[in-house]
Amino acid sequence: MRCFHVLASKDDVTIVIPTLNEEEAIGQVIQETKQAGYQNILIVDGYSVDRTVKIAESNGCFVVFQHSKGKCGAIETAVENVTTPYMLVMDGDCTYDPKDIENFLAHAEKYDQIIGARANGRGNIPHFNRFGNWLITNTFNLLMASKLSDVCSGMYLINTNVARQLELNTRGFDVEVEIAAQTAMRGMVTEVPIAYRRRLGRQKLSGWKHGFQIIRAIFGLARTYNPALLFSGLV
Repeated sequence: MRCFHVLASKDDVTIVIPTLNEEEAIGQVIQETKQAGYQNILIVDGYSVDRTVKIAESNGCFVVFQHSKGKCGAIETAVENVTTPYMLVMDGDCTYDPKDIENFLAHAEKYDQIIGARANGRGNIPHFNRFGNWLITNTFNLLMASKLSDVCSGMYLINTNVARQLELNTRGFDVEVEIAAQTAMRGMVTEVPIAYRRRLGRQKLSGWKHGFQIIRAIFGLARTYNPALLFSGLV
């Protein structure tokens, strides 16, 4: 008798889009997400001063304002509001293609977290950011004994129950590596290939400042979650 694996459906996932002044892109992001067949869309706004919230609401989306600071605060707020088995976090700057979400659903039931590895369109990532991402990912793999290729990706799916158990202490863009560190230690993180497009609107990530902040955070996470490997590599 053959057994068929039941894939997670589009109704099983909430698309979480953290926003802060993304009026140039958010309308297109929402429309593309709906056209791809996803109706559960949660906008977590960091108190935008432009038309981001108005555009999101006019496109029929539920908007909540985040508590706490930074992207970490947006993720924590999302976890409190998501009711579906899975949540997929996606930046609101139009760099990610909602058509790629289907790649995640095929493996959702097997892993705590699935990261979207930017395999196509890497030329849309500035050269310095590309080098920084390579350095950050390799540092992460070395200290966490993992084999990821894009730990800084802004598109990833996570089991909602697992997300509720996360202990997040970072406040900025390093929240992605903190989530990956906790799922990697359980051996329950994997990747799927996705495309990366040119962003719409102003970039908020500072290569030097946030790059060093993320690497510093990785060492702190290794000290917490994988101290044996960290200290064996330092002696």
